[in-house]
Amino acid sequence: MPLARRAYNRAMRELRQAGSDPAFLRKALSEAGGELRQALAGLRRRQLLSPGTGPDEDWTLLGVAVHLRDTELGVIAQLEAMLSAREPAIRAVDIDDIPLLEDYREEELEEVLDDFHYYRRHTAYTLWDLNPGDWERGGIHPYRGRMTVLDIAREMYRHDLEHLWQVRRMVDA
Repeated sequence: MPLARRAYNRAMRELRQAGSDPAFLRKALSEAGGELRQALAGLRRRQLLSPGTGPDEDWTLLGVAVHLRDTELGVIAQLEAMLSAREPAIRAVDIDDIPLLEDYREEELEEVLDDFHYYRRHTAYTLWDLNPGDWERGGIHPYRGRMTVLDIAREMYRHDLEHLWQVRRMVDA
């Protein structure tokens, strides 16, 4: 089994074990922006806009960064709604949405990464301020029913892992 696959499998086992630990989730979510920035450091614009292959064929590296930034805005809205009202309706955030190249072609990587870092820091501070009971506060998702703050944090952690592995695959290719 290739080294990258073993590391991915180990990370997935850790997710299942740590997915209920708010301290782990806060730390992991806080570190994702730096990991993304490090993985994309020094790449030329041509590399950032080159389409992926295989499972990544509809993606570019810049597109992954744009997707993470845009998803984070939706997550902030979900968390704020859940923490400000009792069982509010929360909007769906499409974490599988692949941005269209024409929608982000002119964006600069550093600005996208700065925005993602800023939004993620907002999410992380929100999570750090929670009392233990706040992690079970919930909202009603239009397709998935009741979701808690813990569910959202766990989903974002998994989402980060998937895209960080995707970036690694694409850079290595």
